[in-house]
Amino acid sequence: TGGPSGAGRCPSAVWAGGLRPGPGAGSVRVLLEGDGYEGLVVIVGSSAVAQPELMADALKASLALNAKPVVAFISPHAPRAATVLSGYGIAAFQAPESVGAALAAMWRVHPRDPVPVAPAAPEQARPPVACPERGALDESQAKALFARFGVPGVREIVVHSAAQAIEAARQLGPRVVVKLLSADIMHKSDVGGVAINVASEEIASRLDRMSADVQRHTGAAPRAFLVQEMVSGAAEMILGFHRDPLGSAVLLGMGGVVAELIRDTTLLLLPDDGSALTARQVEAALRRLKTWPLLEGYRGRERADVPALVGAVLAFAGMAQSLGDRLVEAEINPLFVKPLGQGVCAADAIAILREDGSEFR
Repeated sequence: TGGPSGAGRCPSAVWAGGLRPGPGAGSVRVLLEGDGYEGLVVIVGSSAVAQPELMADALKASLALNAKPVVAFISPHAPRAATVLSGYGIAAFQAPESVGAALAAMWRVHPRDPVPVAPAAPEQARPPVACPERGALDESQAKALFARFGVPGVREIVVHSAAQAIEAARQLGPRVVVKLLSADIMHKSDVGGVAINVASEEIASRLDRMSADVQRHTGAAPRAFLVQEMVSGAAEMILGFHRDPLGSAVLLGMGGVVAELIRDTTLLLLPDDGSALTARQVEAALRRLKTWPLLEGYRGRERADVPALVGAVLAFAGMAQSLGDRLVEAEINPLFVKPLGQGVCAADAIAILREDGSEFR
């Protein structure tokens, strides 16, 4: 459907989506990638009665194309199609009035101007990145790896004693975060290995307590710690790498310590032809999150630096594609998204690489 600029020239395409979904997928792509139209209504008829999944699979990829609204009107003869499409995140209705109301609501909620993102360098122009690491990396090593691919981390210093920690805090600020540093323990909070908002005068006693807690839980005394800057006033996102038999994907959603409780995430499939994700695909994924309004400045909050977030997601996806089968697991949680113009930084990170493999991309 066209906006004001498309008045009088609303295109249409007809195909038996429940029998031959291929032609329809091409039509959807053309309409969503065109600049003259601001949304898409798919009318699902009786051809989808027997196998609604065929039609739904043809539409599923359209969600990752851009942020234009996609809404489906379902024939009374194919009610199961509504369930299948809803499971894919496509709003589906059996009344035309509901379709119109949904489109109007989507246009009110989502601005029509795309998020500005600096254009990425062409894939062929990207220089190879050294990656000599093997096995499970500790947090500092993981963030160093991500930074080489373009995802910055918080300011931090690795320490091995209370004296070094006190000096690190003097450099990083009046209050800091202190963490256990270990490649063997992924979830440091579960063993008492994280302390936030620690003042300089509290560091020595806090390290002693942390060492005792970790040893009680794991049976081993910590050998190293991280002292990090405190970051406040930032949105917290989760960014991860997911691999399954159907292909690799980047997981994106709201993060922090309650990420598993909220479960507001979405997956971006990585192209299997070697091409890169696009800023439009990342923006569309962000807008699918229930908590997207928090990034937009919900109830007086500062607008988050979404362009920097989109750039970080593209860099992370590029890393996953560059490392290929060498990358077993990767996650950033939280990825701090600061107010607009201030960028992003990884506050915690996990990375596991295969023991074999070449040193370079």
